[in-house]
Amino acid sequence: MSDIETRKCPICGGTMVKSKAKNAGYARFFWKPPWKSKATGILRPVVEATPYLCLNCGVVLAFVDDETLSTLREEFEEKKLEVGL
Repeated sequence: MSDIETRKCPICGGTMVKSKAKNAGYARFFWKPPWKSKATGILRPVVEATPYLCLNCGVVLAFVDDETLSTLREEFEEKKLEVGL
């Protein structure tokens, strides 16, 4: 049981458990950046996220891995400076 990834639920503070797969059945969550991104490309046009289930409140939330999130955050900050947000 030690190999089960968990995290704290941002809604209720309960325990969230990571899904076994991020793209099996209906458990497929994705996000497409509104800019040209290093995290996407011709063969992978979207960023896939892994669903987590909260065992307390029952919500399912999708999370992107830390490396992809870091890349997207840096790109957003660059774009924000370019357009003057």
